[in-house]
Amino acid sequence: MSYGLLSLGVQGTRAAQSGLGVVGNNITNLNTPGYTRQVAQFNSLEGGGVVQDNVARIADQYITARLWSDNSRFEASKAYEELASQLDNLLASDSTSLTVKMDDYFASLQAANDDPISLTNRELFLAEAGALVRRYHDLHDRVAQINETVNTRIRELTEQVSVSAGQIADLNDRIRIAEAGSKDAFELKDQRDEAVKELSSLVDIKVIEQSNGEFSVFVGNGQPLVVGQSAYEFVARENEFNPSRYEVGVVIAGKENVITDMLTGGELGGLITYRRETMDRSLNELGRLAITFADTMNAQHQKGIDYDGEMGRRLYNDINSAELMESRFRSRIDATGDVRITDSSKLRASEYELVFTGQDDFRLTRLSDGKSWTQNSFTDAGSAADVDAENEIWFDPANGELRLQVDGFRLDANSNGPFASNEKMMISPVRTGADDIELNILDGRDLALASPVTISASTGNAGTATANVSVSTIDDITETDPRNVFPKLPLTLEYDSSLVPAWTVTDTDGSTTTWAVTVDPAQPDRLELTDQATGRTMLEVGLSGQVQDNDTFTVGYNFSANGSSIGISDNRNGLVMSDLMKQATTLEGSYQDSYGRLIERVGTDTKVAQMDRSASEAVLRNTIAQRESVSGVSLDEEAVRLIQFQQAYQASAQIISASQTIFDALIQAV
Repeated sequence: MSYGLLSLGVQGTRAAQSGLGVVGNNITNLNTPGYTRQVAQFNSLEGGGVVQDNVARIADQYITARLWSDNSRFEASKAYEELASQLDNLLASDSTSLTVKMDDYFASLQAANDDPISLTNRELFLAEAGALVRRYHDLHDRVAQINETVNTRIRELTEQVSVSAGQIADLNDRIRIAEAGSKDAFELKDQRDEAVKELSSLVDIKVIEQSNGEFSVFVGNGQPLVVGQSAYEFVARENEFNPSRYEVGVVIAGKENVITDMLTGGELGGLITYRRETMDRSLNELGRLAITFADTMNAQHQKGIDYDGEMGRRLYNDINSAELMESRFRSRIDATGDVRITDSSKLRASEYELVFTGQDDFRLTRLSDGKSWTQNSFTDAGSAADVDAENEIWFDPANGELRLQVDGFRLDANSNGPFASNEKMMISPVRTGADDIELNILDGRDLALASPVTISASTGNAGTATANVSVSTIDDITETDPRNVFPKLPLTLEYDSSLVPAWTVTDTDGSTTTWAVTVDPAQPDRLELTDQATGRTMLEVGLSGQVQDNDTFTVGYNFSANGSSIGISDNRNGLVMSDLMKQATTLEGSYQDSYGRLIERVGTDTKVAQMDRSASEAVLRNTIAQRESVSGVSLDEEAVRLIQFQQAYQASAQIISASQTIFDALIQAV
């Protein structure tokens, strides 16, 4: 009996001592990140006694996996929200937005119109026009700086992903070796879980625990990042079409697999989502607004005459210069091309991808919404020169020639021979528009506020009608002399209700065939005068009041016949330029409407991002609390176990003492 008591006491003290060791390990690791609580497990022995034969690691893999997922989602929303808020403040702030500068621009234009003779007012307007250009540039540069920040973080994060993947692969190997030697690998597993958590904060992942306990980690649409003891390289590379844009890929068997668009979680996914959904669209919308603004202002300015009586030049630089048209087209092989803006009011804030699915087939995709066209989506033109309307195409696959017109631009692509299958091209009609805009006129005398033509009613008219004349189009924008732009003025318009049309136009030579007049039945008070030599409607005449038979009106130059007296006090063309502020020049409406929609969209994106961040943070906190309730160390619980094992140790020691007392008594009895 005494031997049995001694054995029981020894077993009890050893078991209690082991339990104290596990409790002590839990307490000392209270503040260790990722530590998982351990519990000593005991078994009774056959014939009596106890043995501590195992230590259990209290972990719920389901909760742990959910923690990784929630952590990835939170880091993504955090990264997105921080950058979106930065862009929102940039676009909406009075000190950096376009709104204030646009208002100043039109206010100074109105001042110039109020006193068109004043060269000072003209110079002040040009100063505001230059300030507006600089604001466009500043906005583009600031957004480009954010883009560089995104690129820098993408490079840094991909390196961190590779490091974390290597750590997980190494821990897989160390755990395998430890367990092969029948050793506990709890601390190593904790380190691995923490490494996976760190990885999940960088990128969204899927973790699969293999039958041998090793973790396999996948990213994107199933690309392997860690398999057993092997980790694959995660890399950032410049985009094949745009060096200022970085893409993300995984290198497998020496081949780089680009997975940028497949990443949505982690800080890396948040950055990529922000770039795709907010930054890219904002750059495109800024560029589109700049191009539309310059195009419409140029078109109207060229319809006027300046302080010296010459036709107006472009107020801003040519949006279709050879350099700019070429810059909007990029090919990854040897194709060349350019993109011409044909109708700025139809432009979309998007880039386009052109992929040849075969030598005779292609697919054009608008990246902002995924809309696609094939060659069958267009109307065939007789030749490349005939492509002059929306949705027309000239496609010569054998010679590698393609011209198409869509969404307000015309694309020309050419290859040396047939286009190669899978050949890819990127079309960016508006991407850099805010950076490209420049002021073309620097002298106030060159500001074309006056109209080159004027109209007057005959003093003998019986009717009460008054008339105004405006320039509709200009055939040759390089011509500076209004007399060459509008030949054979003055024109005499005579009304006769018995004729169809009721108006006759007679030029200075007495010919009635040089100009044709068109009256829209829906707008009988609007006359369109077409130059028969070019077929272009050059002038529009507006009538108000009642016209009578034989009433005549004379359209002439806005200066004396010898050019000595110029109508510099005239501001009619300047007023039309001012009126562009209210016109629907873009798909959204006016300039300010378009910019307001941009601010509204970015503001909405920012608000949604803020809500996503708050929600994902709350979910993450809840998941962390659940994980801690299962796997975390509680000092209260450990204190109870500490007392429990301490008392068990003391009681087992008493058993040993009692065994000694009994043994001594037996010896004395003998």
